Amino acid sequence: MNKGEEILAKAISAALREVAPGLESVLEAHLRATLNKGLEVAYENPKEFKNAVSKLFGEYSARLLEMVIINKLKGRLGKEGEINSLEELVEQIRKIYGE
Repeated sequence: MNKGEEILAKAISAALREVAPGLESVLEAHLRATLNKGLEVAYENPKEFKNAVSKLFGEYSARLLEMVIINKLKGRLGKEGEINSLEELVEQIRKIYGE
């Protein structure tokens, strides 16, 4: 796992614990069952990750989780108010870490 994947996976775990403890294991199991990958899929393919989350939790809850993840990281990235999607967040992480 590269640095960007690690940072994003940790942010997702923290966001899931914040939203509802126990959801991390549910989402991990769903991703492994449907995509044969874990949280790293959020970095590899943010759109696919969001679709999987939406199928599991519903569209509204998926967007809420996306915003919590963004808020967890955007301060660390120095990008206040400029990141509105997981795709934009991953793009910024890749730029910072040259991945």
